[in-house]
Amino acid sequence: MVIAKQPTSFLPPIAKIASYTSTQLLDALTYLKLLYNPEVRGSHRIRSNPAHSRGSWPIDVERHRSDEDDGVHLIRSDTFERSYTIRWLIALVARMEDLQGSIDNTQIESASTFHGSVHPEILIQQAASLLALCSGVSAAGTVERVFSFDSGKIGRIDVRVTDIPIENQDYRSVGAQTWGGACVLAEMIVEHPEQFGLDFRIGEDYTCGKRPLRVLELGAGTGLVGLTATKVLVASSAERDFRTTVVATDFYPSVLDNLRANIDRNFPGDLSDGTVTITSHFLDWSKLPTMSSVPELLSEPFDVVFGADIVYEADHAAWIKKCLERLLHHPCTSAACPFVAIFHLVIPLRPTHLLEAGSIETTFRWTSDIPRGDHPELAILSRETILCEAYRDRDAKRDRDVVEYLYYRIGWSQ
Repeated sequence: MVIAKQPTSFLPPIAKIASYTSTQLLDALTYLKLLYNPEVRGSHRIRSNPAHSRGSWPIDVERHRSDEDDGVHLIRSDTFERSYTIRWLIALVARMEDLQGSIDNTQIESASTFHGSVHPEILIQQAASLLALCSGVSAAGTVERVFSFDSGKIGRIDVRVTDIPIENQDYRSVGAQTWGGACVLAEMIVEHPEQFGLDFRIGEDYTCGKRPLRVLELGAGTGLVGLTATKVLVASSAERDFRTTVVATDFYPSVLDNLRANIDRNFPGDLSDGTVTITSHFLDWSKLPTMSSVPELLSEPFDVVFGADIVYEADHAAWIKKCLERLLHHPCTSAACPFVAIFHLVIPLRPTHLLEAGSIETTFRWTSDIPRGDHPELAILSRETILCEAYRDRDAKRDRDVVEYLYYRIGWSQ
C-alpha cells in the first residue's frame, strides 16, 4: 500500500463509518499503521550472495530517498492530521463496540449492519493499538516495535523494542532508533543460531571447560540483536548445560537508558533460573584500548561478538579492531577445543558512507593474506552480500529501491 493522501482525505468519513464494510475499515487501519508505525527500512531479505574471498562488491544498486518518502514524513508530522486520525479511531472503536453489544458472534457476518468477514474485535484491537501510538509517546517521536522471527528449531521469537527520537540531530545518538542491519542480523541469528556460536550442542568440550559462554553486542542501540540472541539462548536453555552472559553496550546516555528499558521490557524477571543473563553497559570504543583496567563485566574475553550498522565514521573500524583485540577470546591452544570466537558484523552500503564501509577492508586484512606461523591477528574470515527490499510491499515505483548489506565474519588468524 502506497501512502499518497492525508488521513482527512483517505479515511472513510466519520459520520459514514457504519456504511463501510469490515474489509474496507481494516484497509483503513492498515494505512494508518503504515503511516504512524512505519516498518524499518531495508529489513526484508531478498537473497544473499556468499563471497568468501576478496573482490569488488558485486552489486551496484540504485538507492534513493523518493519524493514520496518526503511527503509521508510531512503527513506524519502534521498535528492536524494526527488529531483527525485520533478522532476517527475513537469513532471507529465506539461503532464496533455498539455493534458487538447489539448482536452475538454468530450473527455478525450475516447482520445487515455489518458487511465483511473481519470480526469487530479485531478492528477494535487494531484501532486501540493505533490510538496508543497516535496519542501516546509516539506523538513525541517514540515508536514501539514488535519483531517476530520464526525458527524451525525453537519456534517463534518475539522481541519488543522502543525507538526514541535522535537528540538534537546528534549523530552519536543514532542508536536511539532500530536500523535495518540489526533486523537482518537478528533474523539470521534465529534462523541459524549454530552459525553464530549459539549452537545448542555447545558444551564442555566446545568452551574448554565449564566457564560461561560470553556474548557481546557493540553499539547495541535499541538492543534488538542482543535481545534476540538472548531469547534464542533462553529458548534452548533446557538443552544446554552451561551458563551464558550477554552484554549489550553503547555510548550515548539516552541510548543506554533506552537500552536498559528495552531489556527490562523483554525480560522483566529472572531468565531460565539464571542460566542466561543479559545486561547493558557503557563502552567508549576510543578509550577502552588505552585503559589500564576495564570494568569487571568486560574483564573476561567474549566468545561471540555482534555489531550491526555501527560503522559510520572513518575512525570506527580502527577503534573496533582495538576493542576486539582486548575483548575477543583468543584461539584455544587445545586441539580438543574446536570453538572459534567470531565477530559478526553487518553494515549497509550507503552512498553517503561508502568510504566508512570500505574502511573495514583497509583496517582488517584477509586471513588468506597472513602467512602461517605469524603472530595471530584479527582478520576477515568471510564476507557475504545481502540484499533487502527497502519496503515489504514494493510496487513498480519502488522496484529498484533495494538496500545492500555486507556481512563480515572476523576472527583471529591461525
